[in-house]
Amino acid sequence: MPYQPPCKTINNFDEQASYDAAIIENPANAITSSSGGRTKRAVATHSKFWASHRTLKIAFLNPPSEAHRQAAIAAIKQWQPSVNLTLEFVSDTEGDIRITMEATSDYSAIGTDATLRGPGENTMNIGTDLTHPGFESAVLHEFGHALGMEHEHQHPESNIPWNKPFMYHYYLTRHNWPKEQVDHNFFRTLDTTTTKTNPYDPKSIMHYAVHTDMTLGDFSIAKNTTISQNDRRLMRRIYPKQ
Repeated sequence: MPYQPPCKTINNFDEQASYDAAIIENPANAITSSSGGRTKRAVATHSKFWASHRTLKIAFLNPPSEAHRQAAIAAIKQWQPSVNLTLEFVSDTEGDIRITMEATSDYSAIGTDATLRGPGENTMNIGTDLTHPGFESAVLHEFGHALGMEHEHQHPESNIPWNKPFMYHYYLTRHNWPKEQVDHNFFRTLDTTTTKTNPYDPKSIMHYAVHTDMTLGDFSIAKNTTISQNDRRLMRRIYPKQ
């Protein structure tokens, strides 16, 4: 079977820098108080969505084969009907989203965190092999992150009974993930008062597959391979056409 790595988000950014970048790009990313005003301190409690109606330039670094590039573009374009952004694929390396397609892992910066990566540095990697049946869904998932979406299994309403000892051992021995990385990508719960979400959606493209050995009891969720209707509703709310 061709290789498909797990997804991880790039999270080694200074929290203040992440907040500043998000607010400069889109002031609506700031958390607001119940009275409607901004809170005095909102670091790490903000969304990372791009400004509406802007052009998002997408570049490929270390250019992959044309077949590889076109397969990724076809998947990314599936998001276009649900956002008011113009997705422009450029031939140089000066993209807002800069994609590499190299082995070892699937990962992405979340939304505006991409602006904190250095010049010529990638903001996303697709490590899933082009011949793998999960290639398209991997691209859909990672580009969801690029649009500002978080992992759906970390929604506070998910209530997944994780088998944490198994998860720590499995991801350390199979993927060399330290405990902190497992915590960040699986067990960190999103705060719906500071993160724009819809009700929990187990069919979201942003949800990991959950196998029974990853949980206590017989809880499982199959791998999602398409953008769900709730994914599209969230994107239309964040990036309305009007």
